[in-house]
Amino acid sequence: MPVSEDVTSDHGQTGSHRTHAPVVDPPVAATSPVDRLSESAIMLRGTLRRQSRTPKYGERVRGRVQMPEPRNDGSREYLRQVVLTSLPLLAADLLLLAFAISMCGLMGLQWLNPADPSSQLIVWYPAVATSFILINCVLGLYPGTRLGAVDEIRRLVTSLTMVALINAVRLRPTSDHFSGRVVFLACAFAIALLAAPVFRSLTRKWASKRTWWGFPTLICGDDAAAFGVHQWLADNRRLGLRSLGVITDPHALEVDRETTDFLGSWSEARSIAERDHAFWAIFVDTSDDGSRIMTRVEENLGNVPHVFVVSKVTGIPDHWNRHEMNEGLAGFQIDQVLQLPIPAMVKRATDLLVAGAAAVMLAPLFLGLSIAIKLTSPGPIFYGHERVGRGNTRFKAWKFRTMVSNADKVIHDYLDKHPELREEWERDHKLKNDPRVTALGKWMRKWSIDELPQVWNVIRGDMSVVGPRPIVEDEIVKYGEHFETFCSVLPGMTGLWQVCGRNDTTYGERVQLDVYYIHHWSPWLDCYLLARTVKTVLFTRGAY
Repeated sequence: MPVSEDVTSDHGQTGSHRTHAPVVDPPVAATSPVDRLSESAIMLRGTLRRQSRTPKYGERVRGRVQMPEPRNDGSREYLRQVVLTSLPLLAADLLLLAFAISMCGLMGLQWLNPADPSSQLIVWYPAVATSFILINCVLGLYPGTRLGAVDEIRRLVTSLTMVALINAVRLRPTSDHFSGRVVFLACAFAIALLAAPVFRSLTRKWASKRTWWGFPTLICGDDAAAFGVHQWLADNRRLGLRSLGVITDPHALEVDRETTDFLGSWSEARSIAERDHAFWAIFVDTSDDGSRIMTRVEENLGNVPHVFVVSKVTGIPDHWNRHEMNEGLAGFQIDQVLQLPIPAMVKRATDLLVAGAAAVMLAPLFLGLSIAIKLTSPGPIFYGHERVGRGNTRFKAWKFRTMVSNADKVIHDYLDKHPELREEWERDHKLKNDPRVTALGKWMRKWSIDELPQVWNVIRGDMSVVGPRPIVEDEIVKYGEHFETFCSVLPGMTGLWQVCGRNDTTYGERVQLDVYYIHHWSPWLDCYLLARTVKTVLFTRGAY
């Protein structure tokens, strides 16, 4: 017989409402375009914009929720774009090293020592080139999209300096060739610094004329400025973003299928992104209300991993400065990198490694707790509760049973005796002093030990070690327009919410923390959260 436990017995919180009938939010009005836009944008200037009010929170959470659907063009097409965009720049960097070494040779400088086999070019050049390429990868120089000239030079200087220092520390001061190699290294470093921007610039100029180079990009916005950004990006292909056209509300700008560079409406953005293999989008927001940006991105561009936002505040290029503004678009970026194949593989491999090691090390504890649960309370050892998983699927999250078998009857009788606690119960479906929890269960909850069986969910692929907290169906309404973002990743055993106070935080703060994690994921963030989890558990912060 299954045990009836509260739906948030793993320290979560639930809502008591279900979703209502879908209501589509009207678009927010756009403001006037900036001056001197492209010719197509000038023709669109002065068109009528629809006026609408900003919906209240209660209306937004009832908005239409689009469920994440895996893109058919996913991993293979994205990796193809990464390789094609990176290869010319990688070849340029290898040629840069060869050029610097050759110039030193023409100057009569020598690194080679016939008596030392390790000084032969075939031995040390591959190591130097490999370190240079790897450092460039870490610094984001491949594929190097949306890198302005100044930022690219800064990263190249950093990379070349690190390679020079690595080789400098390997030099032996007692060697007969020490002084000659120091001079060789210093000259090669100086030549490479001067030549690197030239090699990169020429390579980008050559590659930008090739149709296969760069990432197809959607320009999105309900202002004529979006057409100006489209034209500006077409004139600045060196950034590695290849504009396909504009996504906009056709009623807001009075455009139709015959309008040049018009791709489709907002409702078509997802299908267009998949059809044209667009993994980048630029969202042009010229309104004074920045609160709608995330909503727009999550509702209409949820299957685009990289969304870059430009606005009045960050700067929109136009005819007056688009040719001079070659340092890249100013703005901020919204990423969902876990939609990409390589980050997803890294996270899954980490999950299997951590969960597998934890299962082996915790096996004696599992056995001891299983015996203790059986001896102290009748009923099953484990309890599985249905939770919402990735893609709006359902799975059972496993934990050690912490409640009595007749939990439903106990809580009903308890609330009848203590009506003053009913408001607390109806608000969060939780009580600080829950009569259903056994003495052993209270101890396990305090130290979060009851959730350890979820390592099995991680191994099965239902959960991740770190991620948003798994929710029940009644909580969907509280995520509102962020629900699709929540469903785009696996829920986690621990995460930002768990290390930021757990039940001491409001539900709105919890949603914000989950969304922040999804958009800012990195392996380093996961490592940090795992370390913070240990501290949070040890001090039993917010656990009941």
